[in-house]
Amino acid sequence: MSTPLNLSQSQIIPLKYYLLIFGILMVVFHQYVYAIPANVQWIVFIGTMLLTGIPHGAIDHLVDEQTLINHNKRFSMVSFLTKYLSRMLLYALLWWFFPILAITIFIGISAYHFGETDLVSLSKQQKTEKLLFFSYGWMFLNLLFYTHKSEVIAILQTLPHFLDAFTNVLILLLGKYQVIYFSVCASCLVVSCFAYCKESGVGILPIAFVITQGVVLLFICAKLPFLLAFAFYFGLWHSLLCLQNIRQYLMQNNHLLAWNKLIKKAALFSFIAIFGIVIFILIGNEYNQTSDLLFWLFIGIAVLTAPHMEVMSDMFSSIKSKQQLATHPN
Repeated sequence: MSTPLNLSQSQIIPLKYYLLIFGILMVVFHQYVYAIPANVQWIVFIGTMLLTGIPHGAIDHLVDEQTLINHNKRFSMVSFLTKYLSRMLLYALLWWFFPILAITIFIGISAYHFGETDLVSLSKQQKTEKLLFFSYGWMFLNLLFYTHKSEVIAILQTLPHFLDAFTNVLILLLGKYQVIYFSVCASCLVVSCFAYCKESGVGILPIAFVITQGVVLLFICAKLPFLLAFAFYFGLWHSLLCLQNIRQYLMQNNHLLAWNKLIKKAALFSFIAIFGIVIFILIGNEYNQTSDLLFWLFIGIAVLTAPHMEVMSDMFSSIKSKQQLATHPN
């Protein structure tokens, strides 16, 4: 008989502790021992994307299969691929015809996805938790951009002219209107925290804990160069925590799943994903006037990860449903 998965703090926190300690050591090394050269930063960035960033979304088929099993439904690889690829195609078309809308949606769903992953220990299937996840992720992303404002603005200014409206708005929000903008972001986070506490009845301490954790994480990212900050947050922190969550999710039927087996299961789809991104970049350069490889790489990753976020959100919803059934069987 299967047992419900419980992604409690006691299970997730040890990995977070290790990552935070490693991040602090990186900051100390870079700031006080030896400034990490730009070419090494690129190696670390590309390495984390290949080893953890892309692979953490390459086992979505296993996650979707487990979710369907939890709901007493049959899994079909053909059905999964059809649904997954159709979502990628629709999002790619959105990028092609409505790029400003596409990039806005991507940042929005990314904020929710990051918040949901970071705050998984608070998840109790409350209505207000969705607002908490989004406001936390939105605040964190904006602070990450702000602490690397010069690098972010430099990247924004390399974007194609059809994204000028988006670029100009973001530059204004991070510059001239930063006080107003961050006041709104902070207000949303505070309101969502109190609303969640009131609805769930968990008290302020669990939220204070994860907010403190977020402050330490932000400190690490703020003190590292932009490439290393992105590599640490997305390539290590987010991706490894997702892999840990997925591993525990797939073990809920008491089947031991070692890390090396998980990585092997991700290998095939990782190579397919990398190949797909390369093809996307080549097609983009061939049929569009924009020839910036970094821009097309960003779009390729965005198109690839959009359905992944949906699969992960379904996974967390399934976990919460099983936890509620275990707590209140009747």
